[in-house]
Amino acid sequence: MVLVKIVNVFKYIFLTIAATVTIWPILFVVLGSFKTNQELIAGGGLLPKKWMVSNYAEVWGGMDFSFYFFNSFVFACIAAILSALLGSMGGYVFARSDFPGKRLLYALVIGLLFISLGPMTLFPKFEMAVNWGLNSNIFTLPLLTATGLGASLFLYEGYIKSLGREIDEAAVVDGAGYYKRYFSIFLPLMIPIISTFFIIEFVAEWNNYIFPLVMTIGNPQLKTITVAVVEMRSMGDGAAAWNLLMTGSSISIIPVLIVFVVMNRQIVEGLSQGAVKG
Repeated sequence: MVLVKIVNVFKYIFLTIAATVTIWPILFVVLGSFKTNQELIAGGGLLPKKWMVSNYAEVWGGMDFSFYFFNSFVFACIAAILSALLGSMGGYVFARSDFPGKRLLYALVIGLLFISLGPMTLFPKFEMAVNWGLNSNIFTLPLLTATGLGASLFLYEGYIKSLGREIDEAAVVDGAGYYKRYFSIFLPLMIPIISTFFIIEFVAEWNNYIFPLVMTIGNPQLKTITVAVVEMRSMGDGAAAWNLLMTGSSISIIPVLIVFVVMNRQIVEGLSQGAVKG
């Protein structure tokens, strides 16, 4: 009994430290966004001496931050939808199809989980975007981000295999073909896990910096919120505009925090369904 209490004490101490380390930088940025640039450079306490709410008005309206916010929302939504749907299609094919080289192809796809392809594929993607004109519109730019589906394929396949072949046999008796079975039966059944991967991919693409930075070099009107936030470092008068930078960062993390707070249970349940049932 005493040992259990000691373990619980250390557990709560560890969780408190972990929570503090996680929350402190966010709290520092949010409170810093209400300070003047001079106060941030000079240092001082955590709370602002004077609450500069005007920082948000300056960033949102005066720096076209609302436009960059819209670009990020469109970019992240399209990229997340494509990745979630393509992953479900790939998982359905591997779970319900037999074709030559299936095991080798599956091993190669899963093997990509252990390789960082981002830097390797950035230049080829840029060439494709320029040659095909994909980097001239915010609605076509996300088409090049639907890669890295290894983890989703693995969980989608496990989830579909858990459903049993009886569903396919009953659908075949009713005259449903290969594609109709996917769209009419399996796609609705996969909504929970599709929603999970949509949320995860949305957050990843919302925070994506390198890809939008490279793709929008010649098209500044397509900049996303992450690119705009970093560029705020050089907007001060002879010094970095840290107050505006923190204000932009605070605005950029709002959607991510809302998604995780509201959809936390759905994310965990969706991942559990794919992992346990597989």
